[in-house]
Amino acid sequence: MVENVRRSVSALSSLPALTVSNLALAFLGLPLFVLALGVFDADIPSVVSIGIQWALAGIVVGIALRGEGLSLADLGFRRPAWIDLGYIVGTSVVILLIYTMTDPLVTALGFSVKEASAAGASVGIGVALARAVTTGVVEEILYRGYPIERLLAYTDSSLVAGGITWGVFTAAHALNWPLGNLLQTALVAAVLTLVYLSRRTLVPVVGAHVLVWVFSVLGQFYG
Repeated sequence: MVENVRRSVSALSSLPALTVSNLALAFLGLPLFVLALGVFDADIPSVVSIGIQWALAGIVVGIALRGEGLSLADLGFRRPAWIDLGYIVGTSVVILLIYTMTDPLVTALGFSVKEASAAGASVGIGVALARAVTTGVVEEILYRGYPIERLLAYTDSSLVAGGITWGVFTAAHALNWPLGNLLQTALVAAVLTLVYLSRRTLVPVVGAHVLVWVFSVLGQFYG
């Protein structure tokens, strides 16, 4: 197994320059955006932030389709099966349980936690829901669908492709989440990565990601 992993990792050197650049854009685009807002102490309207995130996802997909010559199916946009409805519900429940069950643990360990609902406190419910949908769709395209499929195509290793994307997704959240949330994010990312590798379609992971955020928004406004 170790030899197989080593061989898969070495295969990363054969990635085309355009693919490497597009992976870098997918992985680093959102973190650099968040970092820039912090460095310049910028407070942009939520609608603008939402638009930038969609634009980033569109650019990555556009480069993959036009530059790399891929199809939408090659990026994870595959037709779902009825069982994926069950995956959406089941994955959502598991993610909510992770947050519920780990809250006391991270608190006991003294790790700081930021309430996810606080992110929508200054906007109306319509914008908050739009932001929830945007987060779920865009992050799954940038951190699951496109990168996992490209890494799998060259390494033929779910462990390498899943491990890299899991690590990058978790690290990307370190810019705006405290340690307690980061530990929870790592667990959630592991679940979403495993589900994607199991189903190879974005539908269950996007559905679960969006559903969890929408649940959080509705809890904030009506809970």
